[in-house]
Amino acid sequence: MEGLAACPLSSVSLPSLASRRNGPALSKTPMEDSSQTQRLILAAILCFGVIIAWEHFFPSMPPASTQAPASSADAGLEPEQNAGTPRVTRSSTLAAGADPSGEAEIAIETFEFRGEVKGSDGKPIPYELSLTNLGGGIERFALPSFFERTNVNASTENVIHLAETDLGPALERQMAGIELVGDSTVRLPKRPIYTVVDKTDKTILYRYETPEGLVIDREYSLSADSFAIEMAVTLRNDSGKPQSLQLQISSVLERTASAESAFFFAPAPDHLSGLCFTEGKVEREAQQSLAEEGKHFEQAVKWVAMDRQYFVAAIVQRDGSDAECRLRGSGRSASASLLMPLTKLDAGEEKRHKFTSYLGVKKPEFLTRVDAGLEAAVDYTILGLNLAIICEGLLAIMALIFGFSGSWGLSILGLTVLVKLVLFPLNQRSGKSMRAMSALKPEMDAIRVKFPDDRQRQSEEMMRLYQKYNVNPASGCVPILIQMPIWFALYRALWVSVDLYQADFMWIPDLTARDPLYILPALLIVVMFVQQKTTPTAMDPTQQKIMLYMMPLLFGSMMVFLPAGLVFYILVNSVLTILQQHFINKSIGPAKGPSSAQPATA
Repeated sequence: MEGLAACPLSSVSLPSLASRRNGPALSKTPMEDSSQTQRLILAAILCFGVIIAWEHFFPSMPPASTQAPASSADAGLEPEQNAGTPRVTRSSTLAAGADPSGEAEIAIETFEFRGEVKGSDGKPIPYELSLTNLGGGIERFALPSFFERTNVNASTENVIHLAETDLGPALERQMAGIELVGDSTVRLPKRPIYTVVDKTDKTILYRYETPEGLVIDREYSLSADSFAIEMAVTLRNDSGKPQSLQLQISSVLERTASAESAFFFAPAPDHLSGLCFTEGKVEREAQQSLAEEGKHFEQAVKWVAMDRQYFVAAIVQRDGSDAECRLRGSGRSASASLLMPLTKLDAGEEKRHKFTSYLGVKKPEFLTRVDAGLEAAVDYTILGLNLAIICEGLLAIMALIFGFSGSWGLSILGLTVLVKLVLFPLNQRSGKSMRAMSALKPEMDAIRVKFPDDRQRQSEEMMRLYQKYNVNPASGCVPILIQMPIWFALYRALWVSVDLYQADFMWIPDLTARDPLYILPALLIVVMFVQQKTTPTAMDPTQQKIMLYMMPLLFGSMMVFLPAGLVFYILVNSVLTILQQHFINKSIGPAKGPSSAQPATA
């Protein structure tokens, strides 16, 4: 890592165990503060790796089911035809529970729709949508250009699904499924069979009537160039007596195999979380914690969603009312539900609820089109800090370079060079300071020999030495402290940017996943070793060995499990640092002892 060998206080010898045990209690001197600063910087960088792993650390879950999800073909529906044209297909199947005898055959109708959404880059993202009268919800939503990953982060041939309803006994897991809950005087069966009342190429109206006389209309309005689906649920009381009704609509997803491979220092390539947007901020809960205990948020909930890192399935309430949010989990799935206020309808009255469903990629330019603060679903926080401004800036720069190069790997390369150029003045000043520190090393060693057991006197004499030659031992830390937020932000940007999802570069099939051949981490170890060898230092021999051998091995081992795009950035940055240090060394000249450091003028 750039700046480690150059960071202050690498000039300070580590106290011996004997001095710690036998030395008198001393007040802190500037030298001791420097030593503590060095430890803090090293600890911060080590914590970087730990926090990255821990932030996305998930306990092992039961093995994924090998049973393929039900599809339209499995249910006996006709194969798809004429891409881009909505169709209604029919199939007769046993809908157990719809009839008390469980023997009635019910006609199930599937309304299929295809579209594609274009962003500012002009690249289309196709999607496939199926609605069903069995439950009246979203039966299937697929993104054919994106593929699932295995628990070892390998791509599969299975496309990403943000809705996949099992036509068996688990209809309560239906995407955009509705329930009447709480103090409602009417309850819905688990699998109500709706009647198709009206339909066009882009709209459909379902209707269901309960035995009590409650009529439920479900309306959908689709757009071929948007991930947003406009929905409405109308409750009409034709029962002849007052009814109390509380509507709940849910987004539901299942945990995938790619979310089950996390272990220490190795975040899973995917995750599943429930989101609630309440009081202007997003509340996030991992699926595992929801399986143990659900969450309930009561204040001004605007939308709920199930989050899959690069994809999201959200439901936005358009009533403007004080809706509530429920996050629940069971087994391998979790749900995020909007709970609307309790409504009391007299005979003949009706209540209409309006919603927008967004199923698609977590790309800010698409999310902002929903106009509901849905862009907050993209999580740019790390260590409790919101790095959205830096992350969005880095992604904007990479997108600009991608427009010319057509490669996200080259975009990362261009970003690295740009950051290096911007920080060059600071790095040059740091290099000059460390060259001066290196020139003072003989005198610093003499001080250590002269006062071997008196750390306070060592610190005092070294501070006088620094003042005499106008050397600032802390200047080497400035570049690394400035670049650390960039490292954090770049990691976070890689973790959430769907543009980089499964983007290949050279032998790397996915820049958001680890290097499958471990070539980048191996190269980084070699480059960091060379970097440590070429960086001026005033450390004692023990510290030099630690920095020369241990640090490259430590960071190389950490990088094995991190996204290849981030490792590539650090590798290129380290190579540029070596070239930069060579330029600085040539411009300053070789260290020739204390005479090369300029004494401060009186």
